[in-house]
Amino acid sequence: MRHGSNLGGLLARQRMDAGWSQEELADRSGVSVRTVRNIETGAVQSPRHSSLSLVVAAFQAAGLFEAEYVLRDFTDRNGMESSVALSGRSVGVSTSNGAPTGDDHDRLVGRKNDISRMCDSLHRNRWITLVGPGGVGKTKLAFAVADRLRSQFTGGVSVVHLGETSVDHDETAIWHTVCEALLTGGSPGDSSEVKRRLVVIDNIEHLQTPAVRVCQRLLAEFPDVWILITSRHAVAAAGVKTVEVRPLSAVDAERLFLHRALAACPDLDLTDRGSAVTEICRKLDGLPFALELAALRLRSLSIDTLLEAPVRQIVAQPSVAGLPHQRTLVESVTWSYGMLGEEQRRLLHWLTGFLEDFTIKDLLGHPDRKAVADDFPQLFDIVSDLVDRSMLQVYRGAEYRYSMLGSIRKVIGILQ
Repeated sequence: MRHGSNLGGLLARQRMDAGWSQEELADRSGVSVRTVRNIETGAVQSPRHSSLSLVVAAFQAAGLFEAEYVLRDFTDRNGMESSVALSGRSVGVSTSNGAPTGDDHDRLVGRKNDISRMCDSLHRNRWITLVGPGGVGKTKLAFAVADRLRSQFTGGVSVVHLGETSVDHDETAIWHTVCEALLTGGSPGDSSEVKRRLVVIDNIEHLQTPAVRVCQRLLAEFPDVWILITSRHAVAAAGVKTVEVRPLSAVDAERLFLHRALAACPDLDLTDRGSAVTEICRKLDGLPFALELAALRLRSLSIDTLLEAPVRQIVAQPSVAGLPHQRTLVESVTWSYGMLGEEQRRLLHWLTGFLEDFTIKDLLGHPDRKAVADDFPQLFDIVSDLVDRSMLQVYRGAEYRYSMLGSIRKVIGILQ
């Protein structure tokens, strides 16, 4: 998605990216179809702040955080009255034991500390990379950080989306794309007044080498530019600060699941179903995207039916949000799998047999250790690469322990 030159065109683009008709947006937001049509056609160029607030809240309720941010950023940059009302709605939910979880002012359940940590990192580093598996919420987190720091980047925040960019996009093409985004708010490096700018570059994993070179060039040529990128693949480059985005804790996973369930079905009562909620969140590894999809299914399936459903059915559930390769968790994991080499794939398939976390010693001490040594002579390198590509999770202690998310394991099983 890219910023449009007018509010109507921008709203239409966000709506169509979500796969909604004007009627569906009106139904989701509570404003009239006529109002939606008038904004999009430009018949109304300064809509009432209450109407625009409802429209933005509809995107937020559907988990389309990027659309919410882009629309709100447009109104802020253009000094529109409605910007005051676009901070999002607070939805209070309760846990199974009746303890209030409070209002989700950050709009991202369980990410308050992550947002603060990344904001602090951007104070000290000009280049931050958010790394994590598909569905963990890197893009939403990046936009939340950009939102929090907008007042500190007086030159503005520019957004570049590389998710749908083909793999043959070279460094020159990416450079022009980034510069075009920066120039929409004024030329970077303008000597008349130094204004710090932030550029958010989303989904670079399939364009790692040229994208990294572009980032290095930006930092060298424009001292007023800061960079925040998201990737499933860790960036090995001097000057970059890597922040790992992990799945939610058990408590936060339940909070998110309840939050999304009540947003999708307000009359649903899960007060006495705490153990079922806990088990679903455990099955889905606290992965936000999977939790949101599961919560939406409560509109048509009971929590008991959902609990009994195989994980592969949940991860195959489509979402209106995201890029084509992110519509389902199956497509998301398959996208990452497609970027692996033959050795990485073979080891990944073998590792699906480890249902618990494991160490390198566990692999070397496996009953088939001779076959392991013969089949994977570069075992250390392959494991390291799978960690860098977010296909394995690593827990760093005196002895490193590795694990595979259940959703990844299930999809890898489908691909066998």
